[in-house]
Amino acid sequence: MHIGMFCNAYKPVISGVVRSIDLYRQGLRQSGHFVALFAPDSKGYEDDEAFVFRYPALSLPIDIEYTFPVTVAPQITWLMPRLKLDILHSHHPMLVGKEAVSFGRELDVPIVFTFHTMYHEYTHYLGVDADIVKQIVRRLIGDYVRKVDRVIAPSARVRDLLPSYRVEGPVDILPTPVDLTLFPRRDVLPFSDPHRIDLIYVGRIAKEKNVELMLRAFARAARQDPRLHLRIIGDGPELAKLQADTVRMQIQSRVEFTGAIPFEQVPLELSRADMFIFCSTTETQGLVILEAMAAGLPLVIVRCPALLDVAQQNVDTIVAREDEQDVARAILSLARDGNKAQAMGEAARANARRYSVPALSSRLVDIYQDTIENYQRNRHL
Repeated sequence: MHIGMFCNAYKPVISGVVRSIDLYRQGLRQSGHFVALFAPDSKGYEDDEAFVFRYPALSLPIDIEYTFPVTVAPQITWLMPRLKLDILHSHHPMLVGKEAVSFGRELDVPIVFTFHTMYHEYTHYLGVDADIVKQIVRRLIGDYVRKVDRVIAPSARVRDLLPSYRVEGPVDILPTPVDLTLFPRRDVLPFSDPHRIDLIYVGRIAKEKNVELMLRAFARAARQDPRLHLRIIGDGPELAKLQADTVRMQIQSRVEFTGAIPFEQVPLELSRADMFIFCSTTETQGLVILEAMAAGLPLVIVRCPALLDVAQQNVDTIVAREDEQDVARAILSLARDGNKAQAMGEAARANARRYSVPALSSRLVDIYQDTIENYQRNRHL
């Protein structure tokens, strides 16, 4: 099968969406499929993968990682019909994603769209967060979705919220896979050091990730257990503020901010930790916790419907209310029972196996094939 993927962000950007695209592309190519990827250019970055085609792009002042694609690329327009693509897969509803719709109509091939993000929850990055703006965003994206032939959601939470975008009809649920080969079995089990317990967070340091709540909960728990330390991996607009907060809370000696690190280092960092903590309630899929599970870590999370599609409450995960006292209580419950924590880590690793790249890539191929068959059938009616 010849597949064309379209996205507004790809490497070297680090995000859940980029990770999803990368893993599925790997899985499809390993199964013998051809996958061309169309994404914005990133200044100074050279692709080490074949068949990645870049649109010219401008830097964005709101986030130095992202670029603004200029979807005028004669070389891509010339190339598209020559690739003989069977299906197009859009991962964003604007800009490069609109190119997917235009090419789909021009080439007469079906389009699949993955609804990765609840876009209305991120309007604060535009400098406005009013309800009218959220309504406009919903309408624009809903209009886009009605132009595609198949919709994929990474979780039941996203699927259940799609009616608010005026999206109707069946939606396939397909989470992001996890590359289990990056997470070998640990030589030392979590909670093996009687004198130190290392918590870890991996993700953007941004308002929607609720890192401030995580810090307050950690400070409360740390006052009761001197073994607790926290390592925060990631970068974002809230970093400086939260670093200052640790000084105000007098926990700066027990909290380390690493900033962004290459993804290749994340499995090693997870393998050194004892517990994963995550307080975001806006997630649309559970990739970040799947990677923690693959590393054999027990989890403490705040209740979030998308994460509960993956996590197993009281089996590999303790689920707390969005309240610093309840999150602190969850941290301490694991810290005070190392045997329970280790058993939950083993259960987490077993759970992660269900989301391997080969297994979920095979499901994506089934979706593609069914979409192509339906498209061809309807075209001849």
